[in-house]
Amino acid sequence: MHYWITRRRESATTKSGQPRDTDANMDQNLYEASRKDPFLSAVDLQKEWTPSCSVDTVRNRLKQKGLKCRTPARKPFLTQFHRQMRYVYAHSKLHWSVSEWHRVVFSDEKIFRSSSRGALRVYRPVQGSDRFDE
Repeated sequence: MHYWITRRRESATTKSGQPRDTDANMDQNLYEASRKDPFLSAVDLQKEWTPSCSVDTVRNRLKQKGLKCRTPARKPFLTQFHRQMRYVYAHSKLHWSVSEWHRVVFSDEKIFRSSSRGALRVYRPVQGSDRFDE
Protein backbone atom coordinates (compact mmCIF):
# COMPACT_ATOMS: atom_id res chain seq x y z
CA MET A 1 0.00 0.00 0.00
CA HIS A 2 2.84 2.36 0.82
CA TYR A 3 4.22 1.79 -2.71
CA TRP A 4 1.00 2.97 -4.41
CA ILE A 5 0.58 6.02 -2.17
CA THR A 6 4.18 7.07 -2.83
CA ARG A 7 3.83 6.43 -6.55
CA ARG A 8 0.60 8.46 -6.69
CA ARG A 9 2.29 11.42 -5.00
CA GLU A 10 5.17 11.29 -7.47
CA SER A 11 2.98 11.01 -10.56
CA ALA A 12 0.72 13.84 -9.42
CA THR A 13 3.58 16.32 -9.35
CA THR A 14 5.30 15.41 -12.61
CA LYS A 15 3.57 14.75 -15.88
CA SER A 16 5.18 12.87 -18.70
CA GLY A 17 5.01 13.94 -22.30
CA GLN A 18 5.49 17.16 -24.19
CA PRO A 19 3.78 20.33 -22.91
CA ARG A 20 0.69 21.51 -24.79
CA ASP A 21 1.27 23.83 -27.74
CA THR A 22 -2.02 25.66 -27.21
CA ASP A 23 -3.65 27.24 -24.20
CA ALA A 24 -7.35 27.44 -23.34
CA ASN A 25 -7.71 30.85 -25.03
CA MET A 26 -6.20 29.60 -28.29
CA ASP A 27 -8.40 26.49 -28.18
CA GLN A 28 -11.48 28.69 -27.77
CA ASN A 29 -10.39 30.89 -30.71
CA LEU A 30 -10.04 27.80 -32.91
CA TYR A 31 -13.47 26.59 -31.84
CA GLU A 32 -15.16 29.95 -32.50
CA ALA A 33 -13.47 30.35 -35.90
CA SER A 34 -14.59 26.88 -36.91
CA ARG A 35 -18.16 27.50 -35.73
CA LYS A 36 -18.25 30.83 -37.60
CA ASP A 37 -17.14 29.19 -40.86
CA PRO A 38 -17.53 25.39 -40.66
CA PHE A 39 -16.04 24.96 -44.15
CA LEU A 40 -12.58 26.13 -43.02
CA SER A 41 -10.17 23.22 -43.13
CA ALA A 42 -7.80 22.34 -40.31
CA VAL A 43 -4.94 23.54 -42.53
CA ASP A 44 -6.60 26.96 -42.97
CA LEU A 45 -7.27 27.24 -39.24
CA GLN A 46 -3.69 26.26 -38.44
CA LYS A 47 -2.24 28.88 -40.80
CA GLU A 48 -4.48 31.64 -39.47
CA TRP A 49 -4.69 30.93 -35.73
CA THR A 50 -1.84 28.65 -34.64
CA PRO A 51 1.14 28.80 -37.01
CA SER A 52 3.42 27.26 -34.34
CA CYS A 53 1.24 24.13 -33.99
CA SER A 54 0.77 21.21 -36.32
CA VAL A 55 -2.40 20.52 -38.28
CA ASP A 56 -2.93 17.37 -36.20
CA THR A 57 -2.96 19.51 -33.05
CA VAL A 58 -5.70 21.69 -34.54
CA ARG A 59 -7.74 18.60 -35.45
CA ASN A 60 -7.30 17.21 -31.94
CA ARG A 61 -8.37 20.48 -30.29
CA LEU A 62 -11.50 20.70 -32.45
CA LYS A 63 -12.31 17.08 -31.67
CA GLN A 64 -11.88 17.74 -27.94
CA LYS A 65 -14.35 20.63 -28.24
CA GLY A 66 -16.90 18.28 -29.83
CA LEU A 67 -16.44 19.19 -33.51
CA LYS A 68 -15.94 16.41 -36.00
CA CYS A 69 -14.90 16.62 -39.64
CA ARG A 70 -17.70 15.39 -41.89
CA THR A 71 -18.74 15.37 -45.50
CA PRO A 72 -21.42 18.06 -46.00
CA ALA A 73 -24.96 16.99 -46.82
CA ARG A 74 -25.96 17.07 -50.46
CA LYS A 75 -28.89 18.99 -51.80
CA PRO A 76 -32.00 16.87 -52.37
CA PHE A 77 -32.74 15.73 -55.90
CA LEU A 78 -35.55 17.36 -57.84
CA THR A 79 -38.86 15.55 -57.61
CA GLN A 80 -41.28 15.16 -60.50
CA PHE A 81 -43.31 18.05 -59.03
CA HIS A 82 -40.23 20.31 -58.99
CA ARG A 83 -39.49 19.46 -62.62
CA GLN A 84 -43.05 20.19 -63.62
CA MET A 85 -42.99 23.57 -61.85
CA ARG A 86 -39.71 24.46 -63.56
CA TYR A 87 -41.23 23.56 -66.91
CA VAL A 88 -44.28 25.75 -66.24
CA TYR A 89 -42.04 28.65 -65.19
CA ALA A 90 -39.80 28.29 -68.27
CA HIS A 91 -42.82 28.00 -70.55
CA SER A 92 -44.23 31.26 -69.12
CA LYS A 93 -41.00 33.07 -70.12
CA LEU A 94 -40.95 31.64 -73.64
CA HIS A 95 -42.13 34.82 -75.36
CA TRP A 96 -40.17 37.40 -73.39
CA SER A 97 -38.59 40.28 -75.29
CA VAL A 98 -34.89 41.14 -75.19
CA SER A 99 -35.53 44.07 -72.85
CA GLU A 100 -37.22 41.75 -70.35
CA TRP A 101 -34.27 39.34 -70.44
CA HIS A 102 -31.85 42.22 -69.79
CA ARG A 103 -33.37 42.56 -66.30
CA VAL A 104 -32.39 38.98 -65.38
CA VAL A 105 -29.20 38.80 -63.34
CA PHE A 106 -29.12 35.10 -62.45
CA SER A 107 -31.44 32.50 -63.82
CA ASP A 108 -30.31 29.37 -61.96
CA GLU A 109 -28.06 28.22 -59.15
CA LYS A 110 -24.68 26.66 -59.84
CA ILE A 111 -21.67 26.18 -57.57
CA PHE A 112 -18.23 26.91 -59.03
CA ARG A 113 -14.90 26.24 -57.34
CA SER A 114 -11.69 27.79 -58.59
CA SER A 115 -9.43 25.48 -56.59
CA SER A 116 -9.23 21.72 -56.51
CA ARG A 117 -8.37 20.87 -52.92
CA GLY A 118 -10.10 17.52 -52.91
CA ALA A 119 -13.34 16.62 -51.21
CA LEU A 120 -15.20 19.38 -49.39
CA ARG A 121 -15.31 18.86 -45.61
CA VAL A 122 -17.16 20.62 -42.81
CA TYR A 123 -16.63 20.73 -39.03
CA ARG A 124 -19.88 20.12 -37.13
CA PRO A 125 -20.76 19.14 -33.55
CA VAL A 126 -20.80 15.40 -32.99
CA GLN A 127 -24.21 15.41 -31.27
CA GLY A 128 -27.03 17.93 -31.35
CA SER A 129 -26.16 19.45 -34.71
CA ASP A 130 -28.16 22.65 -35.11
CA ARG A 131 -28.45 22.13 -38.87
CA PHE A 132 -31.19 19.49 -38.59
CA ASP A 133 -33.03 21.00 -35.59
CA GLU A 134 -35.16 23.32 -37.73
